[in-house]
Amino acid sequence: MTIIEVKKLIPVLVKGQQQESEQQAFEAWLLTASREELSEVMDLYYDALDGEDVISFMPADFPTRMQTRMRAILPVHLPKKKKVQYLRWAAAVVLFLSAGIALALLTRKPASTIAGNIIRPGSDKAILTLADGSTIELGNHNSDSVIKTGVQVIQLDSSVISYANATGDQRSFNTLTTPRGAQFQVVLPDGSHVWLNAVSSLKYPVTFSNQHRTVELTGQAYFDVAPSTTPFIVKTGNTAIQVLGTGFDVMAYEEEGPVKTTLIKGSIAVQTGNSRKQLQPGEQVTYDEKTKDLISSHPSIEEVIAWKEGEFRFNGVSIIAIMRQLSRWYDVEIKYEGPLPTTAFSGTLSRKENVNQILYALEATEAAHFTIEGNTIVVRK
Repeated sequence: MTIIEVKKLIPVLVKGQQQESEQQAFEAWLLTASREELSEVMDLYYDALDGEDVISFMPADFPTRMQTRMRAILPVHLPKKKKVQYLRWAAAVVLFLSAGIALALLTRKPASTIAGNIIRPGSDKAILTLADGSTIELGNHNSDSVIKTGVQVIQLDSSVISYANATGDQRSFNTLTTPRGAQFQVVLPDGSHVWLNAVSSLKYPVTFSNQHRTVELTGQAYFDVAPSTTPFIVKTGNTAIQVLGTGFDVMAYEEEGPVKTTLIKGSIAVQTGNSRKQLQPGEQVTYDEKTKDLISSHPSIEEVIAWKEGEFRFNGVSIIAIMRQLSRWYDVEIKYEGPLPTTAFSGTLSRKENVNQILYALEATEAAHFTIEGNTIVVRK
């Protein structure tokens, strides 16, 4: 791709309308472009942004290599006025990076306060509490090991347990709990598959009854329910979700506000108090305490289940909301000093990266700054 072709492509890139072949060609050009060429393209990029509603035009997956490479040359080439404009746009629209690219291209940016203490991501581990109150640590066993507890057999590998030929009292319950910095999966006695996010718990019977399959959730989980004529019911707080066979996400962290139930596929009914609503795929409901009613919306499904896919996805999210997610996944404390950043962030990052790399990417917007002090992340504007 020549510099002339790149210039013609800029308006398309800004609006996120590029073809895959165009994006690949552009990214290949970035690897060989000179500073002068990059600076010239950046000027065109600003002109394309000027006067546009960039927040609605800019998709979360806008070519990150373009953004990162441009940010890398920002201190060298940009006039002060345009640099201020750029940082404002970068913060508001969030020229966000994948963590790996960020580390590779932001080496010129001092970040000693972040680099001092490496905090690694969460892992697959959980605590299984049996009906008799005894507990088993999961996640540190050899693959295909077997735990026999009375009449039940639990097959497990490093990230999931399942119940094979489980029989027993329907009033006998197990509870799977994930601490901060952990996630785990369980295949229930009926074959339903559940993914538990960090700081979550799922209580379920060793054997389901013929009348209903009822489990209790705190925190967040994704359910892929095995089809059956027996209703599957998820209880969380004062909310009950009923389904015969489907996939859906439930977020019930107390610090995140009202329970959010998002249907991915199939059909479910959500009941809270006297309010009941049947959901369609792609629909989310939350309970409004003021109106005493369930309010529906249509969020980005990719954002809702990003945690299950090993990602953080933000779409106009405050720094406080982001730090709540980081606190749960990296098992860190959060401390705020001075005025809070008011920027809304958008973008996608990997949950497999160290928290330091996530903070590098956030700092690149110039909207927030961080210091790691032991197991605490200090946030400043």
